[in-house]
Amino acid sequence: MTSEASGSSAGPLLLTPAPPTAHTLPRPAKRALPLGLALGLAVAAHGLTRGAGPAGLNLPLIILLFSGVALWGLRRRPSDLPSAEPFPPATPSPEGLLLLGTALAFGVGFTLRGVPETLGFLNALALGLCLLLGAAFLRFPGLSGAGVWGMVGATLGGALRLIYGPLALLERFPWARLQVARGTGLSRAVVGAALTLPVLLVFGGLLGRADQGFGQLLAGLLHWQMTGLIQHTFTLVWWAALMGGLLYPALMALRPTPFPPSGIVLPRLGLIEVGLPLGALSALFVVFVLTQLPYFLSGGTLPDGLTFAEYIRKGFGELMTVAFLSLMLLLSAFALTRPDVRAGLPYRLLNLAVLAPLALVILSAANRWQLYTQAYGLSEIRVLGAAFLVWVVLALAGLTWALWRGEVRRFAFPALLLGCATLLGTTALDPAALIARVNIARQTAGTTNALRSQPQRADVAELLRLGPGSVPMIVANLDTLARVCGPAEDCADPRARQRVIDQLHDRYDAPRDPRVWNLAYARAHSLVQTLPPRSPSGDRSSHPSLD
Repeated sequence: MTSEASGSSAGPLLLTPAPPTAHTLPRPAKRALPLGLALGLAVAAHGLTRGAGPAGLNLPLIILLFSGVALWGLRRRPSDLPSAEPFPPATPSPEGLLLLGTALAFGVGFTLRGVPETLGFLNALALGLCLLLGAAFLRFPGLSGAGVWGMVGATLGGALRLIYGPLALLERFPWARLQVARGTGLSRAVVGAALTLPVLLVFGGLLGRADQGFGQLLAGLLHWQMTGLIQHTFTLVWWAALMGGLLYPALMALRPTPFPPSGIVLPRLGLIEVGLPLGALSALFVVFVLTQLPYFLSGGTLPDGLTFAEYIRKGFGELMTVAFLSLMLLLSAFALTRPDVRAGLPYRLLNLAVLAPLALVILSAANRWQLYTQAYGLSEIRVLGAAFLVWVVLALAGLTWALWRGEVRRFAFPALLLGCATLLGTTALDPAALIARVNIARQTAGTTNALRSQPQRADVAELLRLGPGSVPMIVANLDTLARVCGPAEDCADPRARQRVIDQLHDRYDAPRDPRVWNLAYARAHSLVQTLPPRSPSGDRSSHPSLD
């Protein structure tokens, strides 16, 4: 008898499972509420944005709806939790509330101001960052103590959850509890119709787009436009995915970031290893400052062979990059230095040796910005450059204090809030109106100085591109902007004046949808209505465009 035969005669072969070799990660409990809230928010956001145009009043309303729903969801008792079991509602963290409030402030800025394009892009990025981090840390305190790389990891984790968060809500939905109720034939017919409708919509829409005749037949029978229906469906799905990606960390995730705490131990360096590169950087800054002394505070004297565009505009951006990289280098050096070295006086003096000449480098950048503004007036890029300069100065001042006290770990969150406050402050200043006011005043006064021998003319096309915030100054100074000669002469060109009026009518004649109401646009619209009518189309074709 073979071994196989003897084994079979002994009885059936039982396979025992191998012992587990890895721990199963905990998963959120199944809940129906987050998915339902995401769908409800998607419907509301779709209604507030569908065909409405650019962002306005609808943006803070959507942020307010999301924040309110998320806070309400934190206190909502799960339906499958036994009534006898206690349910302590989650307490929102101060950091999460502060970030959601900051996002709401950015939304209000889009409602009250006519934000220029570049500043609007930066505000939108900051708004999205505040929403990501605010949702991730709404139930988890501790963001204020996170380091710079912890903040970066939390941001990347929030962006990743925007992708898989909606799928997690679908997977964690208690589908098994959905049962078709046994009832009359009418109730079953309603369920069947509800299941039939999406099938007809999807396949009918695709077939209607594939064949024009079939599409016209469907449009004539059902009085709808399949293209619009598919577009609305796609928009609803997009909003549902966005809201799901934000609600998943706010209501269901078990930790603020998807990345578990790493056990990576960074190499620790001593004073010599860190002191050599920092000392070399300090010496480099000192040499640079010494080379700037001949024209550092000269009030307009440029180095030989350089123009303002080369010396000021390019130099300002590079010096701001140096300041930002220095900030990141000091933070990295602190993370890599041994704790006993960081606590010593030599290390703190080494940081001051870098920061002291860096302050003079920043002063040189500020001087270049001032010279450039004296020569050419204001522009959106120059206003943003000044805002970045303010943030860098305040951030480096905070870093200096943190390095001296050895509390760098609490630097990242205040620096983030400081950046948001700088953007909000810049928006509150109404840069479009500020730029228009300064540049028109320079033209009206015929400003000349050591940096400009000829009076500057305000660029009307550039002022119009700034948005509705510049319209009050343009309307109030139409004759000035239409001059073709010096400020002391009466030589306004009626055709140039009419071209500006035509451009204003083109941009601000139509009232906005109430859902995207904007205060700056409403003011511009009311002012444009007081202007003379636009030129006939035949006359306008002979006028060159301002753009």
